[in-house]
Amino acid sequence: MAQQQGTAKKSAARTAGCLSLMAAGALLLSNDATTDISRVLRTETSSEKAVEHKIGKEDSGVIWIVNQPKCGTGSLEQSVHKNLGCAQRDGATFGDAMPAKPRTRFFDCPGEKKLFRSHWPETAGDIKKIVDAHMESKGSKPEKCIVITAVRNPELSIPSRFFEPHKRDWCDGEQSKEFVTEEYEKYLESSGDPAMQADTTAQMLKAFGVTDIVKAMERLTDTGYAFFDEPEEDGPWAGCELLFLQIDYEENNKNLDRGLDHAVEGVTMLQNMKREEQCPMAADNYHTLIEHGVAEHHIDRYSESNPEIRELITYYRNVEARV
Repeated sequence: MAQQQGTAKKSAARTAGCLSLMAAGALLLSNDATTDISRVLRTETSSEKAVEHKIGKEDSGVIWIVNQPKCGTGSLEQSVHKNLGCAQRDGATFGDAMPAKPRTRFFDCPGEKKLFRSHWPETAGDIKKIVDAHMESKGSKPEKCIVITAVRNPELSIPSRFFEPHKRDWCDGEQSKEFVTEEYEKYLESSGDPAMQADTTAQMLKAFGVTDIVKAMERLTDTGYAFFDEPEEDGPWAGCELLFLQIDYEENNKNLDRGLDHAVEGVTMLQNMKREEQCPMAADNYHTLIEHGVAEHHIDRYSESNPEIRELITYYRNVEARV
């Protein structure tokens, strides 16, 4: 049964403000309600100011993207990869200790920079130890390190994650709204994925000393991004800074441009096509899933093992209530 999400105005705002993500987590933006949300979030207009880049054009550095599925991972990877002119490489070049399936992508970039990308914090930490040991043995380990992770409203990322594997079959929009909603409810009831839609975000924040996800979100209020520089001293991210980005802060992505360039000089956010442009005939069905929402009894179940999912959903709902 579809969950009632407050007034019709809020429902429309949720639909208009949705951010759709294509394969490999590519970021796609929709209409203009996110701009309304950003006006609520910001206490003052962000100005274009000169910043001191964490990794400058002349600096060697390591960039790790460790990010929640369906929260812009593919677009973040593409943004760094293409802006810096990186080339993908085989992880096996980092030595025999590398697992056969590292669940990580590896890139070499000009200027003695390296890029790595993963969805899995624990795996990424293990791979980083292997990579660091290999580079230290070769005397080629860069001094600077930036880790990038992002956050997105779970009531947008959950339907995006559900729709992704069905995209090829459902792109024609021939399925009824009742059918896709019924399938979505089955997914919400039985899949373990929805409960995990804040897990990577929470784990990466904890690795940098942040245990309250709501307070971390409040750090994003003025700019849509924030840095955290207190990683666990004996953890894999020691010596790194964390860039925390809010994917759905504003429609034009200016906060992502500023945050990425602040972290790595010359990197700006590259947008892919909207889901509606990729599957225009299925746009109404996809919006129906977003309007359907996530019922409280699902959130209760998810929160038993992942309490941060409720905290994040509640945060976003409170923001929407102020729009």
